[in-house]
Amino acid sequence: MGDSALRRLITVLMTGLMTGLISVLILLEVPAPAQALSLPWSRGTADREPVTLPAAGPSGRLQEVAAPGAVQQLRRELASHQPRLSLEGPSNDSVLNGETWTLKLRVEDWPAASDPELGLGAHIALQIDGSPPQRFSQVSNGHLQAQLPALSPGSHRLSAYAAYPWGEAVKTPGASLNWRLHQAQALEGTQPEQNAPWLELVSPSELSAGEPLLLDWLIWNAPLQNLRAGDARWRLRLTLNGDSFLMDRQEALWIRGQGSGNQEVQMELLDSLGEPITPVFNNQLRVVSNRRGKRPVWMQSSLSGQQLARLLGQALPEQEPASKPAAIAEPEADPIVAPSSEQTPNAPAVAPQAASPATAATEKVPTENVPTENASTAEPPAQNAPVEDARAAQPDGTDPVPEQPSQEQPATRLIPRAEPPPLAPTSSLGGSARELLNADGTQR
Repeated sequence: MGDSALRRLITVLMTGLMTGLISVLILLEVPAPAQALSLPWSRGTADREPVTLPAAGPSGRLQEVAAPGAVQQLRRELASHQPRLSLEGPSNDSVLNGETWTLKLRVEDWPAASDPELGLGAHIALQIDGSPPQRFSQVSNGHLQAQLPALSPGSHRLSAYAAYPWGEAVKTPGASLNWRLHQAQALEGTQPEQNAPWLELVSPSELSAGEPLLLDWLIWNAPLQNLRAGDARWRLRLTLNGDSFLMDRQEALWIRGQGSGNQEVQMELLDSLGEPITPVFNNQLRVVSNRRGKRPVWMQSSLSGQQLARLLGQALPEQEPASKPAAIAEPEADPIVAPSSEQTPNAPAVAPQAASPATAATEKVPTENVPTENASTAEPPAQNAPVEDARAAQPDGTDPVPEQPSQEQPATRLIPRAEPPPLAPTSSLGGSARELLNADGTQR
């Protein structure tokens, strides 16, 4: 074999060896098959620990702040209550027919109230398929009954919960419930599975008014978490006007910094790795506008005792004053004796006095025998004027027969006549007959 043949053989062998080595290297670098996506709440089965999506509160333009002072006051007043709701009708999975249906709930230990001036107090809220809440405050003897329009045909999910005056859901055990109803007939696959998680966006709502803004939600069938390190099962991503943050607790937030104008709030339920969970039921968007005008009373820094009582249903509104106390009867005053129509207007009212002996003797003197001087100038007492006129009408000067008092005269005219002032004796005689008498009434 010549040198040229030997070189060709060596070249072929080297080429084959290199090709084999490259093939081995390529085979070693082939990646392992991709792992399947973990189900909700699962931890994964990969060799390496999955990276849990960390929760982080609002940041940047958004800032979590304390609730308004009035909200804190009302929360303290309601902290002693443990509301419980139970469904009385229609029962779960009922099929409805007709143009209306009646919601019946039993409400325990929750002072639902509403004030015409201050607005809603504690109340009950109802949400259907993620729609904005409907609110009820008419609870009678622990029962709520409300007539509602018919649902759209098909299946629906409903939730009811005890709510604070500002719309936040009470999250203590028994304070909320959920069930399914069907209009006409059930439609499979249009609602979450019976035990699957689903999200209810509670706030913002029609009660929202400017800053701070209340963000609140309920997650049904969500497993417990945060009991120990690394037990994360879900996350809630909240996006407010483009700014997002993650929450891992069902606690309401008061947010400042969202700006003016319409507020766009999106809530998405994720698993611990950040993957969406059934987005059709757990990805919700709500747009609310900042209301102008009078702010709700619970947005104040504090409430008076009267305002607190009215929002808790413990006092009547101010425009409905309580019944006035009965007026104390005053003793009746002695009737005032009206002047007789026969008296002159200028006659002074004289109080009745007991007649003295001298006065009694004077009154026994016959009036026709007592002359007076200057009779034309002396003004007789008003009460005697009718008597003297009657005497003048008698030709013989005798006393006229007194007239019987009219039955129409008031009883006050029977009051004893006041003692007349001492005057000179008077007489109805005139002319020469008057000249025959002395000043003391004796005959000359």
